Amino acid sequence: MYLSRFLGIGMDCLSSMLILAPASLLILKLSGRKLKSPHTVLLLLYLCVLAGIYSVTGLPDIRYCSFDFSFNVIPMLDLLSSPSQYLLNVLMFVPVGFLLPLLWDGYQDWKQVLGFCCFLTIFIEIAQVFTFRTTDIDDLITNLLGAGIGYLLIRLPAKKGNWNLPPGIMNDYEEGHGQWSYLLLVFLQQFFVQPYWSAFFWDTLL
Repeated sequence: MYLSRFLGIGMDCLSSMLILAPASLLILKLSGRKLKSPHTVLLLLYLCVLAGIYSVTGLPDIRYCSFDFSFNVIPMLDLLSSPSQYLLNVLMFVPVGFLLPLLWDGYQDWKQVLGFCCFLTIFIEIAQVFTFRTTDIDDLITNLLGAGIGYLLIRLPAKKGNWNLPPGIMNDYEEGHGQWSYLLLVFLQQFFVQPYWSAFFWDTLL
């Protein structure tokens, strides 16, 4: 079951990146960035992670959007019955907490990282009101835990090794507003383009 699910997520990420990669490279170019840099590689990885998160969480799109509000406000209600789901939710946000300090100078403090991930999770939970998924307090807890773990995985070695994070800091649009621009870019791509593009891409390929 998990293998087929991961395969489907991987296929969604691949098709999404064919749209997101050129758009993000255009933003970098307009910001005056060198495209051949560690920042570009990390950014493309970050966009792939966001596309994967959107795919996993099942956000609404232009074709399938229906109000269906169900929620759970009792923490860890299903922990014993489905521990793997909690673990996957934690792991899903580890890359976000890891990559944010590597991409933007504004995320060198854990408060900024957790604040961004809190916003992202709440946005996802609100969007799920328009799907058949449950808005769950556990998602917020596990996602923040994962982001915190990811942050520690990069900040602790960086502090011990005296590494300067992030590499290639520049005072430009991408540095100041990139994280929000890419978040919006991925959402718009997933909401308006992906429902049609993914089907066309895989029907053509297969």
